[in-house]
Amino acid sequence: MTGNSAWNQRGDGVLMNTYGRLPVTMVRGSGCLLYDADGREYLDFVAGIAVCNLGHCHPAVTAAITEQAGQLVHVSNLYHTTPQIELAETLCAHSFAERVFFCNSGAEANEAAIKLARKASPAGKYEIISLAGSFHGRTLATVAATGQSKFHEGFEPLPRGFIHAPFGDIAALESLIGPATCAVLCEPLQGEGGVRPLAQEYLRAIRELCDRHKLLLIFDEVQVGMGRTGTLLAHEQLGVVPDMLTLAKGLGNGLPIGALLARDALAAAFTPGSHASTFGGNPVACRAAGAVLQIMLAPDFLPMVRARGRYLAARLGELAARFPAKAAEVRGMGLIQGLVLREEFRAEGPAIVRQLFEQGLLLNFAGNTALRFLPPLVVSEEEIDRAVALVADALA
Repeated sequence: MTGNSAWNQRGDGVLMNTYGRLPVTMVRGSGCLLYDADGREYLDFVAGIAVCNLGHCHPAVTAAITEQAGQLVHVSNLYHTTPQIELAETLCAHSFAERVFFCNSGAEANEAAIKLARKASPAGKYEIISLAGSFHGRTLATVAATGQSKFHEGFEPLPRGFIHAPFGDIAALESLIGPATCAVLCEPLQGEGGVRPLAQEYLRAIRELCDRHKLLLIFDEVQVGMGRTGTLLAHEQLGVVPDMLTLAKGLGNGLPIGALLARDALAAAFTPGSHASTFGGNPVACRAAGAVLQIMLAPDFLPMVRARGRYLAARLGELAARFPAKAAEVRGMGLIQGLVLREEFRAEGPAIVRQLFEQGLLLNFAGNTALRFLPPLVVSEEEIDRAVALVADALA
């Protein structure tokens, strides 16, 4: 046998059991569609967890990867490479940033931000305040920064220097600021926390607090950056500019790459030897990310994402109205949307995800709260309609 059953059995025999995998082995993808080892088709509204923002195997990204792989794959950061320089120039040209540090993942980008915040702050200032419900990564430091206790269990004692403020309560956040505080770390929208946007007024108040107390403001846009919300960076539509920003996921459309963005004055705290990454800014990953940005920065791309986001939110709103006993609300930005289940119905979330998988739709259940819709940004209205119809059947 060479289908799902055989591959799943082989995988279960050699891989660590760190994921609650569905019983399928994916072998091919195109656009918003995936195909398993048995040849079955799936409509993908997970997109590699907000990674394949241009869909699977986008021709321009594939061509860039192929060409670069035939020229130069790796030389380390002891030397410059042209793809890395060009990518950094593009990111700086289209953001507040003047300097970029490249790594391999969102957790690494957040680790770099944590280290830079501490190094750039006065002696004795090392504490970082993050928010309840947040998710910042799986390393020990980023787990400590994550405001969800379920990710802490079994890994104590966690690194010290991380405090979690109640979500949405600016007075509570201010009360946690002390002489050791150096930064506030938050996501403009909590993806893993149940697709929970931070109100514009709340973010502005956090920015004002940071300015008044001379703290750094770090935005984690690992999940919501790279066009996901309808602007290249989520904070662009919120009128609040951070001191540092982290990216990963959709930056490489599937190739591992992360980035920390900052202004010159702040980035100057990093000097040779203070931080590094062997594979960070790899030429192949940077060429892929360069191709992603070229597509996203075309004049019609982000307006199309915003239109698709409005369409998805409207269709999900229809579902919430149709099933008021099960769905409480719809929340999100652009093409990250959550259908929030009523508290008494949330235990059914995983079963709904499993039923949708069996019907050929890939979704996940975020924060034990919301069915999360993360389609590739190239999703069509017809594909949205198909997904919504399947969810309606599952709720019924």
